[in-house]
Amino acid sequence: MNHELPELHDFFGAYFHQDWLIEYDTPDEIIADFLQTSDPEIILSVCKELQFLLSQNKDELALRDYLLRKLSCYYCYWNEWASGQEWLNYVLAVLQNGKKLE
Repeated sequence: MNHELPELHDFFGAYFHQDWLIEYDTPDEIIADFLQTSDPEIILSVCKELQFLLSQNKDELALRDYLLRKLSCYYCYWNEWASGQEWLNYVLAVLQNGKKLE
């Protein structure tokens, strides 16, 4: 478990796990499922932790390594996105706009 970003670790580990392609066709389906099944407080916590991670401005290789080794994220975003920062900003925007957070 990642003690620095526990909700983000739970999000990636539970949804973007090694077998995510068995359960979902696209990463967007994963995010939509998370939005539908999660409490607003959890979504807000994931957003805050994503913002914190993005504020660290890790270089690309460090970010890939961190996502895999520390956050258990098995989505290979680099096959579809120019960078991890770009993909994480997208995830953050979808989470912030996908459900009204209080």
